Amino acid sequence: MANGVYRFFLIWYICGLLLVGFDILPPWLEWANAVFLYVSGLLAFIYLAKTYGKWLALGVSVFVMASSIFAEGLGVHYGLIFGQYHYEKDFGIQVYGVPLTIGTAWLMVVVTSRVIVRRMMPRAGWFFYTIITSILAVIMDLMIDPVAYVIKEYWIWSGTGGYYGIPLQNFFGWFFVSAVIQTVLYAVLKKRSSVHSETWEKRMVVLYILIVSMFGFISLMEGLYMALLVTGIPLLVMMSLYAKGVRQIDLSEKESIL
Repeated sequence: MANGVYRFFLIWYICGLLLVGFDILPPWLEWANAVFLYVSGLLAFIYLAKTYGKWLALGVSVFVMASSIFAEGLGVHYGLIFGQYHYEKDFGIQVYGVPLTIGTAWLMVVVTSRVIVRRMMPRAGWFFYTIITSILAVIMDLMIDPVAYVIKEYWIWSGTGGYYGIPLQNFFGWFFVSAVIQTVLYAVLKKRSSVHSETWEKRMVVLYILIVSMFGFISLMEGLYMALLVTGIPLLVMMSLYAKGVRQIDLSEKESIL
């Protein structure tokens, strides 16, 4: 079943990339956006379940979703953390004025960032782990927000900012919320027994790259070149460090066998 969910996501992703990227998504298919976010979060949950067991995965998922929805709600209602904004498009069921799908999206961001850093810096302590995972979250948001706000108008900001009219507070907010969530996850999961699944770890890395790439493609099609530059350079650096970390781990494993 888990492999089937992944295959379904890839098919849904390709369809979405073409329909949204070329702006040919019909209005009656807008609900597909919510399905995309639900499945992204489900993949993150599956990874957690395979690594730490279903009950711990469920607890972590509920915590991440509840925390992120609460933080987003503070922005929607009071302009705190991320700034003042509201959602325009229908993303399904809402909790505290925030679509539930935003919680599943945050679950995807948190888990994929965690996997990348754990492979990039396997011996990283709390501080570097939290900083790098939160930077990865901001990198993704730097690509998503210009498309979601300027092009698709999925949500609307009340204030203005220098980056496509998006308040800089939003990106500091993303870093802060990610750091708080990742700190809790680091403490909770640090000493928990886990099962290594190389296949699903790779899928989490692919998931992160695919999400950024989709919005990068739309940015390219719509002429949002600054978003590509601002996101592309740090992303290449992070992926290079990830690849280096993976090579070092593989080399260490080979040396231990010899």
